[in-house]
Amino acid sequence: MQAIKKHWVSALIGLFVLAFLYLPIVHVIVNAFNANKHMRVWGGFTLKWFQKTLTSADFYDAFRQSLTIALCVTLLSVIVAVTAVIGIRSFSTKVRNVESTFMYIRLTLPEVILVVGIMIVISMIPGASLGPVWVVLVQSLIYSAYDMVIVQARLSTIADRYENAAYDLGATTWRVLKTVIFPLLAPSIFVGALLAFTFSLDAVVSVVFLGGPTTETLPIMIMSMIKRHVTPEVNAIGVIVMIFNMVILGITASVIGVRSTVSAVAGEAE
Repeated sequence: MQAIKKHWVSALIGLFVLAFLYLPIVHVIVNAFNANKHMRVWGGFTLKWFQKTLTSADFYDAFRQSLTIALCVTLLSVIVAVTAVIGIRSFSTKVRNVESTFMYIRLTLPEVILVVGIMIVISMIPGASLGPVWVVLVQSLIYSAYDMVIVQARLSTIADRYENAAYDLGATTWRVLKTVIFPLLAPSIFVGALLAFTFSLDAVVSVVFLGGPTTETLPIMIMSMIKRHVTPEVNAIGVIVMIFNMVILGITASVIGVRSTVSAVAGEAE
């Protein structure tokens, strides 16, 4: 309490930032149960917006497409990140620096620039048409960089003695990967996969530019619903997606442990 009184300005700014971030989320959650369609006043508790959403075929189609794309992106991103991080260790420092430079370019360059550039390249390919396949490939290219940062940070904390000891005991390269490297990297792989999954689930730019007319994910569906105003169904969809993401996060934390999850994000050794 004394620390708060001493630094009350910093505490006030922190509370303002937290309120600015979380009050809109609270507003979405509350109005998902508001019977008033216009949401200007509280009209009583209701579940009809959830019922209307969960009985909508359009919602299930959009959610299924979003989930399919996100799962494919997650798998490809993890494969690219893990193989690149493990494989690059045997190269020279100069090559590793070049790889790191391109990795951070993918992180810092605006997604819309990458997507537009790739769309121009696709337009030059004879017979190529936009669709969900290109969305998966481009998102995997972009989001694998986040996985690489986490896996690379984790790998840098793993002592070489474990790997060298396995080789001294006669283990093959594949056995070392299977019994030493992969188990030690498992927390960071899970966290990287979770990041790629959530980023893909919320992606808009890549779907708009590369999805074509046949691709309508959940974010695109929400955008079409709020062209005039925010409807109660949008709030209900927001709550459903939040619950879904929290369940996925809870499953990840239960599989690898909360401490391992935090260590993987920080790139620390347990």
